[in-house]
Amino acid sequence: MKAKCAHLVFVAVLMFGGSFAAVIAQDTIEKPLVIEVKNATGQPLKHACVTYIPKNGEVQFRNADEHGRVEFRNLTAGEGRVVAKVSGYTAQKKSVIIGTSAETIAFALEPRR
Repeated sequence: MKAKCAHLVFVAVLMFGGSFAAVIAQDTIEKPLVIEVKNATGQPLKHACVTYIPKNGEVQFRNADEHGRVEFRNLTAGEGRVVAKVSGYTAQKKSVIIGTSAETIAFALEPRR
């Protein structure tokens, strides 16, 4: 499972220019970024691979828990993308702006055809 997430991270980095940018000192937000991954009927997709790709900074990935949830903490303020992927479903990506409030992003993945 981790190998699939690592591959997704590589692909995600390519989406932002193909290289890891140097981390610039910025404000770290203490509020979590919460991701919920479910299927189209609302059932949680446990073990989904969720990747957070900041415009500037370190790419992070996590596997969803049994409730389809992932939390990213201590993120740097600014723009980024979140990608959710699980075997048998079409991956989705969403833009996010990390600010001063807690953020929850919900994904409803469709089965692959």
